Amino acid sequence: MRIGIAALVGCLFCACPAPVGNDGGTGGGSATGGGAAATGGGGTATGGGSATGGGGAVSDGGPAGAPAWRRGLVKWQWVEIPGSTLSTVPVLNPTNNMMERPNGRIDAWNGLAANTDNNRVYLAAAGGHADWMGNEVYEIDLSVDAPTWRILRGPSAGNTISVGVNYYSDGRPSSTHLYYALHFVRSKNRVFKLSAGSVWGSGNESNSNVDGFDLATNDWDPMGTWDAGTPHGAAINRPYAQHPTTEDLYTFFGGAFRRWNAADGTWQRLADRPNYANDDIVYGSASAVDPSRSRAIFMRNAYRVSMNQGLALTFSGALSDVTFTGTNISDALSAEVAMHWLSSEDAFILKTDSGGQVLRIDANTFAISAISTTGPNPPDAVNGVFTRWQYLPLLGGFAYLPRHSANFWFLATE
Repeated sequence: MRIGIAALVGCLFCACPAPVGNDGGTGGGSATGGGAAATGGGGTATGGGSATGGGGAVSDGGPAGAPAWRRGLVKWQWVEIPGSTLSTVPVLNPTNNMMERPNGRIDAWNGLAANTDNNRVYLAAAGGHADWMGNEVYEIDLSVDAPTWRILRGPSAGNTISVGVNYYSDGRPSSTHLYYALHFVRSKNRVFKLSAGSVWGSGNESNSNVDGFDLATNDWDPMGTWDAGTPHGAAINRPYAQHPTTEDLYTFFGGAFRRWNAADGTWQRLADRPNYANDDIVYGSASAVDPSRSRAIFMRNAYRVSMNQGLALTFSGALSDVTFTGTNISDALSAEVAMHWLSSEDAFILKTDSGGQVLRIDANTFAISAISTTGPNPPDAVNGVFTRWQYLPLLGGFAYLPRHSANFWFLATE
Protein backbone atom coordinates (compact mmCIF):
# COMPACT_ATOMS: atom_id res chain seq x y z
CA MET A 1 0.00 0.00 0.00
CA ARG A 2 1.09 3.57 -0.54
CA ILE A 3 2.07 5.79 2.35
CA GLY A 4 1.04 9.43 2.19
CA ILE A 5 3.65 12.08 1.62
CA ALA A 6 2.47 13.85 4.75
CA ALA A 7 3.07 10.75 6.83
CA LEU A 8 6.56 10.31 5.42
CA VAL A 9 7.53 13.92 5.92
CA GLY A 10 5.91 14.08 9.31
CA CYS A 11 8.02 11.46 10.95
CA LEU A 12 11.13 13.27 9.78
CA PHE A 13 10.07 16.29 11.82
CA CYS A 14 8.02 14.94 14.71
CA ALA A 15 10.64 12.51 16.04
CA CYS A 16 8.19 9.63 15.90
CA PRO A 17 9.20 6.64 18.01
CA ALA A 18 9.81 3.36 16.28
CA PRO A 19 6.67 1.23 15.96
CA VAL A 20 6.27 -1.33 18.69
CA GLY A 21 4.01 -4.27 19.32
CA ASN A 22 2.65 -5.58 22.58
CA ASP A 23 5.81 -5.13 24.57
CA GLY A 24 6.41 -1.42 24.67
CA GLY A 25 5.55 2.08 23.58
CA THR A 26 7.20 5.43 23.73
CA GLY A 27 4.99 8.48 23.14
CA GLY A 28 4.82 11.75 24.94
CA GLY A 29 6.87 11.37 28.10
CA SER A 30 5.94 10.42 31.63
CA ALA A 31 3.09 12.38 33.07
CA THR A 32 3.12 13.53 36.65
CA GLY A 33 -0.30 14.99 37.13
CA GLY A 34 -3.00 17.30 35.88
CA GLY A 35 -5.95 16.66 33.65
CA ALA A 36 -7.95 13.51 33.34
CA ALA A 37 -6.78 10.12 34.46
CA ALA A 38 -7.46 7.06 32.35
CA THR A 39 -7.86 3.45 33.29
CA GLY A 40 -6.28 0.75 31.17
CA GLY A 41 -7.74 -2.15 29.29
CA GLY A 42 -10.30 -0.14 27.37
CA GLY A 43 -12.38 0.58 30.45
CA THR A 44 -14.26 3.80 31.01
CA ALA A 45 -12.06 6.56 32.40
CA THR A 46 -13.35 8.77 35.13
CA GLY A 47 -10.61 11.24 35.95
CA GLY A 48 -10.53 14.89 35.05
CA GLY A 49 -14.20 15.50 35.56
CA SER A 50 -16.58 17.64 33.62
CA ALA A 51 -16.26 21.37 33.95
CA THR A 52 -19.24 23.01 35.53
CA GLY A 53 -20.54 26.51 35.59
CA GLY A 54 -21.17 28.62 32.56
CA GLY A 55 -22.71 31.99 32.15
CA GLY A 56 -26.22 33.15 32.48
CA ALA A 57 -27.82 35.86 30.37
CA VAL A 58 -25.25 38.04 28.67
CA SER A 59 -25.51 41.79 28.48
CA ASP A 60 -22.00 42.64 27.29
CA GLY A 61 -21.73 40.81 23.97
CA GLY A 62 -22.06 37.23 22.77
CA PRO A 63 -25.02 34.86 22.53
CA ALA A 64 -27.36 34.59 25.50
CA GLY A 65 -26.04 32.12 28.04
CA ALA A 66 -22.50 32.32 26.69
CA PRO A 67 -19.63 31.22 28.96
CA ALA A 68 -17.42 33.83 30.57
CA TRP A 69 -14.60 33.48 28.05
CA ARG A 70 -17.03 34.27 25.19
CA ARG A 71 -18.60 37.42 26.62
CA GLY A 72 -17.72 40.85 25.31
CA LEU A 73 -16.16 39.68 22.05
CA VAL A 74 -16.78 41.63 18.88
CA LYS A 75 -17.08 40.16 15.40
CA TRP A 76 -13.83 38.66 14.08
CA GLN A 77 -12.09 38.88 17.45
CA TRP A 78 -9.82 36.06 18.59
CA VAL A 79 -9.70 34.88 22.20
CA GLU A 80 -7.76 32.09 23.87
CA ILE A 81 -9.75 29.72 26.11
CA PRO A 82 -7.62 29.19 29.25
CA GLY A 83 -7.06 25.66 30.53
CA SER A 84 -8.41 23.92 27.44
CA THR A 85 -5.16 22.37 26.22
CA LEU A 86 -4.95 18.59 25.89
CA SER A 87 -1.26 18.67 26.82
CA THR A 88 -2.05 18.61 30.55
CA VAL A 89 -4.20 15.46 30.26
CA PRO A 90 -2.29 12.22 30.86
CA VAL A 91 -3.41 8.90 29.46
CA LEU A 92 -2.25 5.37 30.09
CA ASN A 93 0.22 4.01 27.58
CA PRO A 94 -1.23 0.51 27.33
CA THR A 95 2.03 -1.07 26.22
CA ASN A 96 4.15 0.04 29.18
CA ASN A 97 1.53 1.04 31.80
CA MET A 98 3.01 4.52 32.14
CA MET A 99 0.94 7.69 32.22
CA GLU A 100 1.94 9.88 29.29
CA ARG A 101 0.92 13.01 27.41
CA PRO A 102 1.54 12.07 23.77
CA ASN A 103 1.47 15.05 21.43
CA GLY A 104 0.61 12.68 18.57
CA ARG A 105 -3.00 12.78 19.76
CA ILE A 106 -3.30 16.10 17.92
CA ASP A 107 -0.07 16.86 16.10
CA ALA A 108 0.09 13.59 14.11
CA TRP A 109 -2.29 14.78 11.38
CA ASN A 110 -5.37 14.51 13.55
CA GLY A 111 -8.69 16.31 13.72
CA LEU A 112 -11.75 16.77 15.91
CA ALA A 113 -15.52 16.33 15.76
CA ALA A 114 -18.13 18.65 17.29
CA ASN A 115 -21.73 18.39 18.45
CA THR A 116 -23.13 21.77 17.43
CA ASP A 117 -26.21 21.21 19.62
CA ASN A 118 -24.24 21.40 22.87
CA ASN A 119 -20.74 22.70 21.93
CA ARG A 120 -18.98 19.50 22.91
CA VAL A 121 -15.87 18.54 20.97
CA TYR A 122 -14.45 15.03 20.59
CA LEU A 123 -11.19 13.31 19.76
CA ALA A 124 -11.19 9.57 19.09
CA ALA A 125 -8.59 6.91 18.15
CA ALA A 126 -6.11 9.65 17.28
CA GLY A 127 -2.45 8.87 16.82
CA GLY A 128 -1.39 6.18 14.40
CA HIS A 129 1.78 5.39 12.45
CA ALA A 130 4.61 5.50 14.99
CA ASP A 131 3.13 8.39 16.98
CA TRP A 132 0.60 6.86 19.40
CA MET A 133 -1.13 3.48 19.72
CA GLY A 134 -4.01 4.43 22.01
CA ASN A 135 -7.59 4.42 20.67
CA GLU A 136 -9.06 6.28 23.64
CA VAL A 137 -11.81 8.89 23.27
CA TYR A 138 -11.87 12.42 24.73
CA GLU A 139 -14.53 15.10 25.20
CA ILE A 140 -14.45 18.78 26.10
CA ASP A 141 -17.49 20.99 26.75
CA LEU A 142 -16.81 24.48 25.40
CA SER A 143 -20.11 25.88 26.69
CA VAL A 144 -18.81 26.22 30.25
CA ASP A 145 -16.68 28.93 31.86
CA ALA A 146 -13.60 26.73 32.32
CA PRO A 147 -13.55 23.92 29.74
CA THR A 148 -11.30 20.93 30.39
CA TRP A 149 -10.82 17.65 28.56
CA ARG A 150 -11.97 14.37 30.01
CA ILE A 151 -11.50 10.80 28.83
CA LEU A 152 -14.71 8.98 27.99
CA ARG A 153 -13.02 5.65 27.37
CA GLY A 154 -9.44 4.59 27.92
CA PRO A 155 -7.32 2.80 25.31
CA SER A 156 -7.52 -0.88 24.49
CA ALA A 157 -5.40 -3.07 26.74
CA GLY A 158 -1.78 -3.59 25.78
CA ASN A 159 -2.16 -7.32 25.16
CA THR A 160 -4.75 -6.60 22.44
CA ILE A 161 -2.61 -4.12 20.49
CA SER A 162 -0.70 -5.10 17.36
CA VAL A 163 0.95 -3.05 14.61
CA GLY A 164 -0.41 -2.75 11.10
CA VAL A 165 -3.95 -3.98 11.80
CA ASN A 166 -7.33 -2.34 11.21
CA TYR A 167 -8.66 -3.51 14.58
CA TYR A 168 -6.98 -4.57 17.77
CA SER A 169 -7.83 -8.05 19.01
CA ASP A 170 -10.58 -6.68 21.29
CA GLY A 171 -12.45 -5.59 18.14
CA ARG A 172 -11.91 -1.86 18.62
CA PRO A 173 -10.35 0.24 15.86
CA SER A 174 -6.62 0.84 15.76
CA SER A 175 -5.26 4.27 16.45
CA THR A 176 -4.70 6.25 13.25
CA HIS A 177 -3.87 9.56 11.62
CA LEU A 178 -7.42 10.92 11.29
CA TYR A 179 -6.86 13.72 8.79
CA TYR A 180 -10.43 14.90 7.94
CA ALA A 181 -12.19 11.62 8.86
CA LEU A 182 -13.70 12.34 12.31
CA HIS A 183 -17.29 13.64 12.43
CA PHE A 184 -20.16 13.79 14.91
CA VAL A 185 -23.62 12.64 13.77
CA ARG A 186 -26.34 13.83 16.14
CA SER A 187 -29.02 11.54 14.73
CA LYS A 188 -26.91 8.55 15.77
CA ASN A 189 -25.40 10.14 18.91
CA ARG A 190 -22.04 8.91 17.70
CA VAL A 191 -18.61 10.11 16.78
CA PHE A 192 -17.78 8.49 13.43
CA LYS A 193 -14.38 7.73 11.98
CA LEU A 194 -15.02 7.27 8.27
CA SER A 195 -11.58 5.99 7.28
CA ALA A 196 -8.13 5.45 8.74
CA GLY A 197 -5.23 7.24 7.11
CA SER A 198 -2.26 5.50 8.71
CA VAL A 199 -2.89 3.03 11.52
CA TRP A 200 -0.48 2.24 14.34
CA GLY A 201 2.52 0.56 12.76
CA SER A 202 4.75 1.19 9.76
CA GLY A 203 2.54 3.93 8.33
CA ASN A 204 1.77 1.93 5.18
CA GLU A 205 -1.58 0.59 6.37
CA SER A 206 -4.84 2.48 5.84
CA ASN A 207 -8.47 1.48 5.45
CA SER A 208 -11.93 2.70 4.47
CA ASN A 209 -13.75 1.21 7.44
CA VAL A 210 -16.47 3.23 9.15
CA ASP A 211 -16.38 3.02 12.94
CA GLY A 212 -18.78 4.61 15.39
CA PHE A 213 -18.22 5.55 19.02
CA ASP A 214 -21.56 5.41 20.84
CA LEU A 215 -21.87 8.21 23.39
CA ALA A 216 -24.70 6.37 25.16
CA THR A 217 -22.42 3.46 26.07
CA ASN A 218 -19.03 5.19 25.79
CA ASP A 219 -17.76 2.35 23.64
CA TRP A 220 -16.99 1.58 20.03
CA ASP A 221 -19.60 -0.26 18.01
CA PRO A 222 -18.51 -3.80 17.09
CA MET A 223 -16.38 -3.91 13.96
CA GLY A 224 -18.48 -4.34 10.84
CA THR A 225 -21.50 -2.53 12.31
CA TRP A 226 -21.30 0.13 9.59
CA ASP A 227 -20.78 -0.34 5.86
CA ALA A 228 -17.19 0.24 4.81
CA GLY A 229 -16.39 2.70 2.06
CA THR A 230 -15.41 0.17 -0.59
CA PRO A 231 -13.56 -0.05 -2.88
CA HIS A 232 -10.67 0.97 -0.70
CA GLY A 233 -8.54 3.77 -2.04
CA ALA A 234 -7.12 7.18 -1.19
CA ALA A 235 -7.91 6.86 2.51
CA ILE A 236 -4.92 8.96 3.42
CA ASN A 237 -5.83 12.66 3.70
CA ARG A 238 -9.29 12.15 2.20
CA PRO A 239 -11.57 15.23 2.50
CA TYR A 240 -15.05 15.05 4.01
CA ALA A 241 -17.65 17.81 3.71
CA GLN A 242 -20.59 17.47 6.11
CA HIS A 243 -24.09 18.84 5.52
CA PRO A 244 -25.07 20.84 8.63
CA THR A 245 -28.67 19.56 8.60
CA THR A 246 -28.83 16.12 6.97
CA GLU A 247 -25.34 15.30 8.34
CA ASP A 248 -24.50 13.49 5.09
CA LEU A 249 -20.80 13.54 4.19
CA TYR A 250 -19.32 14.13 0.73
CA THR A 251 -15.92 12.74 -0.14
CA PHE A 252 -13.81 11.09 -2.83
CA PHE A 253 -12.20 7.66 -3.01
CA GLY A 254 -11.90 4.70 -5.34
CA GLY A 255 -12.15 6.82 -8.47
CA ALA A 256 -15.40 8.58 -7.60
CA PHE A 257 -17.02 11.30 -5.54
CA ARG A 258 -19.37 9.70 -3.03
CA ARG A 259 -21.88 10.48 -0.31
CA TRP A 260 -22.15 8.76 3.03
CA ASN A 261 -25.84 8.88 3.97
CA ALA A 262 -26.14 9.64 7.66
CA ALA A 263 -29.69 8.31 7.89
CA ASP A 264 -28.70 4.70 7.29
CA GLY A 265 -24.90 4.67 7.05
CA THR A 266 -24.83 3.64 3.38
CA TRP A 267 -22.57 4.86 0.59
CA GLN A 268 -23.71 6.31 -2.73
CA ARG A 269 -21.56 6.92 -5.81
CA LEU A 270 -22.27 10.39 -7.25
CA ALA A 271 -19.69 11.24 -9.93
CA ASP A 272 -16.60 9.74 -11.52
CA ARG A 273 -13.37 11.69 -11.33
CA PRO A 274 -12.41 13.65 -14.46
CA ASN A 275 -10.44 11.61 -16.99
CA TYR A 276 -7.40 13.90 -16.68
CA ALA A 277 -6.92 13.08 -12.99
CA ASN A 278 -5.94 10.20 -10.75
CA ASP A 279 -7.22 9.34 -7.29
CA ASP A 280 -5.22 12.13 -5.66
CA ILE A 281 -7.41 14.79 -7.31
CA VAL A 282 -8.66 16.29 -4.01
CA TYR A 283 -5.93 14.92 -1.76
CA GLY A 284 -5.73 17.11 1.36
CA SER A 285 -8.39 19.54 0.12
CA ALA A 286 -10.42 21.82 2.31
CA SER A 287 -14.09 21.14 1.61
CA ALA A 288 -17.50 22.22 2.85
CA VAL A 289 -21.19 21.92 2.02
CA ASP A 290 -23.16 24.93 0.81
CA PRO A 291 -26.72 23.79 1.62
CA SER A 292 -28.33 26.86 0.05
CA ARG A 293 -27.01 25.80 -3.37
CA SER A 294 -27.17 22.02 -2.77
CA ARG A 295 -23.50 21.42 -3.42
CA ALA A 296 -20.18 20.60 -1.84
CA ILE A 297 -17.06 22.61 -2.68
CA PHE A 298 -13.57 21.11 -2.80
CA MET A 299 -10.98 23.89 -2.77
CA ARG A 300 -8.02 21.97 -4.10
CA ASN A 301 -7.98 20.22 -7.47
CA ALA A 302 -4.44 18.85 -7.48
CA TYR A 303 -4.39 18.94 -11.29
CA ARG A 304 -5.60 22.52 -11.63
CA VAL A 305 -3.79 24.36 -8.82
CA SER A 306 -1.95 26.61 -11.26
CA MET A 307 -5.34 27.49 -12.81
CA ASN A 308 -6.75 28.47 -9.37
CA GLN A 309 -9.47 25.88 -9.75
CA GLY A 310 -11.45 23.75 -7.36
CA LEU A 311 -14.46 21.51 -7.84
CA ALA A 312 -18.19 21.82 -7.16
CA LEU A 313 -20.22 18.65 -6.61
CA THR A 314 -24.01 18.94 -6.54
CA PHE A 315 -26.04 16.64 -4.34
CA SER A 316 -27.40 15.01 -7.50
CA GLY A 317 -23.89 14.21 -8.73
CA ALA A 318 -23.01 16.95 -11.22
CA LEU A 319 -19.32 17.84 -11.10
CA SER A 320 -17.93 21.13 -12.40
CA ASP A 321 -14.89 23.39 -12.10
CA VAL A 322 -14.89 26.56 -10.03
CA THR A 323 -12.29 29.29 -10.46
CA PHE A 324 -11.07 31.36 -7.52
CA THR A 325 -10.10 35.01 -7.74
CA GLY A 326 -8.84 37.66 -5.34
CA THR A 327 -6.12 37.63 -2.73
CA ASN A 328 -4.37 34.82 -0.86
CA ILE A 329 -5.38 32.21 -3.42
CA SER A 330 -2.25 30.12 -2.85
CA ASP A 331 -2.99 29.98 0.89
CA ALA A 332 -6.60 28.97 0.26
CA LEU A 333 -5.57 26.20 -2.12
CA SER A 334 -2.96 24.80 0.23
CA ALA A 335 -3.33 21.23 1.40
CA GLU A 336 -4.60 20.36 4.88
CA VAL A 337 -6.45 23.61 5.63
CA ALA A 338 -10.15 23.69 6.57
CA MET A 339 -13.35 25.63 6.00
CA HIS A 340 -17.07 25.85 6.81
CA TRP A 341 -19.95 27.59 5.06
CA LEU A 342 -21.34 30.44 7.18
CA SER A 343 -24.94 31.32 6.32
CA SER A 344 -24.77 34.85 7.75
CA GLU A 345 -21.93 35.66 5.34
CA ASP A 346 -23.02 33.43 2.46
CA ALA A 347 -19.37 32.54 2.34
CA PHE A 348 -16.90 29.85 3.25
CA ILE A 349 -14.65 30.80 6.16
CA LEU A 350 -11.28 29.12 5.74
CA LYS A 351 -8.53 28.68 8.32
CA THR A 352 -5.00 28.35 7.05
CA ASP A 353 -2.24 26.82 9.14
CA SER A 354 -0.63 30.23 9.66
CA GLY A 355 -1.27 31.99 12.98
CA GLY A 356 -4.56 33.89 12.95
CA GLN A 357 -4.93 34.02 9.16
CA VAL A 358 -8.57 33.52 8.14
CA LEU A 359 -9.92 33.81 4.60
CA ARG A 360 -13.39 34.45 3.20
CA ILE A 361 -14.51 32.74 -0.02
CA ASP A 362 -17.69 34.19 -1.50
CA ALA A 363 -20.04 31.24 -2.06
CA ASN A 364 -21.45 32.77 -5.25
CA THR A 365 -18.45 34.36 -6.98
CA PHE A 366 -15.60 32.38 -5.36
CA ALA A 367 -13.68 35.59 -4.74
CA ILE A 368 -11.18 35.16 -1.89
CA SER A 369 -10.33 37.89 0.59
CA ALA A 370 -8.52 38.08 3.90
CA ILE A 371 -10.57 38.73 7.04
CA SER A 372 -9.16 41.42 9.31
CA THR A 373 -9.24 39.97 12.81
CA THR A 374 -8.53 41.53 16.19
CA GLY A 375 -7.06 40.21 19.40
CA PRO A 376 -3.95 38.07 19.84
CA ASN A 377 -3.23 35.49 17.17
CA PRO A 378 -3.19 31.75 17.84
CA PRO A 379 0.03 29.85 17.12
CA ASP A 380 0.68 28.19 13.78
CA ALA A 381 -0.91 24.78 13.32
CA VAL A 382 1.25 21.67 13.55
CA ASN A 383 0.84 19.25 10.64
CA GLY A 384 -2.33 20.74 9.19
CA VAL A 385 -5.63 22.17 10.34
CA PHE A 386 -8.07 19.44 9.23
CA THR A 387 -11.18 19.31 11.44
CA ARG A 388 -9.56 21.22 14.29
CA TRP A 389 -11.51 24.22 12.88
CA GLN A 390 -15.11 23.77 14.06
CA TYR A 391 -18.05 26.15 13.64
CA LEU A 392 -20.22 26.31 16.77
CA PRO A 393 -23.35 28.34 15.92
CA LEU A 394 -24.68 28.43 19.49
CA LEU A 395 -21.49 30.20 20.55
CA GLY A 396 -21.44 32.38 17.46
CA GLY A 397 -18.03 31.51 16.12
CA PHE A 398 -15.27 29.04 15.39
CA ALA A 399 -13.37 26.88 17.87
CA TYR A 400 -9.82 26.15 16.77
CA LEU A 401 -7.13 23.89 18.23
CA PRO A 402 -3.88 24.53 16.32
CA ARG A 403 -1.61 22.07 18.13
CA HIS A 404 -1.37 19.69 21.07
CA SER A 405 0.45 22.18 23.29
CA ALA A 406 -2.08 24.96 22.68
CA ASN A 407 -5.35 25.92 24.28
CA PHE A 408 -8.45 26.18 22.15
CA TRP A 409 -8.84 29.53 20.42
CA PHE A 410 -12.16 31.04 19.44
CA LEU A 411 -13.00 33.44 16.63
CA ALA A 412 -16.29 35.30 17.07
CA THR A 413 -18.43 35.67 13.94
CA GLU A 414 -21.12 37.90 15.48
